Amino acid sequence: MGSRLSGFGVKVTPKARRVFVVLNRTAGAGSQLRKFTIGPYGRVTLQQARIAAQKIFAARLEGRDPAVEKREARRRTVADGVGDLLEAFIAQHVSQNRSTREISRLLRREFGSAWGNRSIHEIKKRDVIEVVSGIEHRGAPIAANKALKTIKTFLRWCVGRAALDQSPADGIPLPSKETARDRVLSDDELARVIVGARELGGPYGGIAELLTLTGQRREEVAECPSDELDLDGQIWTLPKSRTKNGKAHIVHLSQQSVAVLKRMEKTQPFVFSVDGSKPFQTFSEAKRNLDEICGVKAWRLYDLRRTCVSGMARLGIPPHVADKILNHQGGTISGVAAVYQRHDFLSERKDALEGWDRRIATREQLETEIAAWERQRNASRARIKWMFTTDKARAKMGRAYPKPASVRELRSKES
Repeated sequence: MGSRLSGFGVKVTPKARRVFVVLNRTAGAGSQLRKFTIGPYGRVTLQQARIAAQKIFAARLEGRDPAVEKREARRRTVADGVGDLLEAFIAQHVSQNRSTREISRLLRREFGSAWGNRSIHEIKKRDVIEVVSGIEHRGAPIAANKALKTIKTFLRWCVGRAALDQSPADGIPLPSKETARDRVLSDDELARVIVGARELGGPYGGIAELLTLTGQRREEVAECPSDELDLDGQIWTLPKSRTKNGKAHIVHLSQQSVAVLKRMEKTQPFVFSVDGSKPFQTFSEAKRNLDEICGVKAWRLYDLRRTCVSGMARLGIPPHVADKILNHQGGTISGVAAVYQRHDFLSERKDALEGWDRRIATREQLETEIAAWERQRNASRARIKWMFTTDKARAKMGRAYPKPASVRELRSKES
């Protein structure tokens, strides 16, 4: 036994293994002795064993039982697996979110695949940083920001459930600085996008056109089921389960909006779907195809929503009416007025969307405008600003695509 720590010593097993242990009584003199195993000699040094023994004796003086705490820690390590906690988080928390599918996929792909077989108690700040940095290094800084925000929410949820005492993600800054987008398509760009969407057709073409005409959110349009639509009454009713602010929302459908919806195949249950069984999902590929058709650069689908409300402002639509069309939680009416003001401005919203519908021209008008724009550029002999000269381009192409050797050269090498 250790000379300074009564009860601390080494146990030799029948197989000659030496193990550091601590013996103490559960309830003072005369009570039952309890053995606490620290670890095998060799893996644990004498100094480490002494420090561990001191902590055990200190815990006993405080009225705590180290053996019970050790069993509880082992139980928590087995029970609190990251994979199980992620699925519980998705079922209990994420399922109430409008972006359930996207967030669930992110958690399982980025964190479940990396930590799924580990205990939540093993996850340290370095582990979080490694996963987020890996996403950033793939060239997706905004996705890395979103992943960090999502995992912070998950870890705070674990703290709330007493699975963790503190989140290992606390204090980790966002890997990339986010700047609010302010892209508004010009009239010419909007015309090109609409003509391109109509030429592309299919679910994605319809989604892009309806986003322009209604100003609603991408997921709200793309995941629209048929039973939300009343085409005869020109009304689209979104339940609170599908809106960002959790409030039911009514959208007036203009004549062109109804025409877009009628062009879609009558598939159930989703309007914009390839096979009707699930909403349209292949946005990236379809967006590239639309970009090739319309020639508009550096824009996103969400920019159509901003362009829509900006266009309404140009038409003189009051901001509070535009806020109601967009179903914004907060808007130009705030403070005490927002508490008492409960009017929905349905008639004003209808007039605004009809006015915007008239501003969005028909296909023939759009094509006429684009043809006039092209004639103007041709008449002014507008030039393309190339980034390199013809000689430099030939040199680059020569390095990228070496000229194949001729038959004569090959024969000379063989001889």
